[in-house]
Amino acid sequence: MREMIYAFLPGKERPQSGTVQGKYYTRTGACNQCGRCCEDIYLIHNDRTIDSAELFEELKPHNPEYEYFEPVRETSEGIQFKCKHLGPDKRCTVYAKRPDFCRNYPSEKSILLGGNLAEGCGYSFELIRTFQDVLAQAAEKKTLKPGKLLS
Repeated sequence: MREMIYAFLPGKERPQSGTVQGKYYTRTGACNQCGRCCEDIYLIHNDRTIDSAELFEELKPHNPEYEYFEPVRETSEGIQFKCKHLGPDKRCTVYAKRPDFCRNYPSEKSILLGGNLAEGCGYSFELIRTFQDVLAQAAEKKTLKPGKLLS
C-alpha cells in the first residue's frame, strides 16, 4: 500500500525534507521529484485499502480529495490509482493546492498500515525502538517478568 506525494515545482515551496520523528519511526530524506509515488497509489479508508470501484464512488462525495485520483487497475491489495494531476514531466500540475496527505507524504501511518515507499524514493524510515527494546525496558521496570504471560 502506498500513499502519494507530488513533485516540486520550481519557484514554489520546497518539498518536505529532513528528519521527522514519529511515535514509532523516524523519517529522513527528501523528495527526489521522480513522480513514481503518484502513479502507484492505494487509498486507505478505515485502515483498509479501497478494494472496489463501487466503494470508491460511494466515498468520493464525502472525500473531495478523491477527485484527484483515477482508478488504474485492480490488484490483490485493492484498487490501484494514479493522480490526475501528474504532468508528463512527472511533476504536479496543482502543487500549490495539493491535498494535505500529499503535503505530509510519506507519513508514519502509511508505513504502519503496511505501505511501502516507491522504489528509489528519497525518503526512508527507521524504527525508533524494536519490540525487544520495549520488552527489555518493561522487564527492567519490573512491569513484566520474563517467562510470565500477561492476560
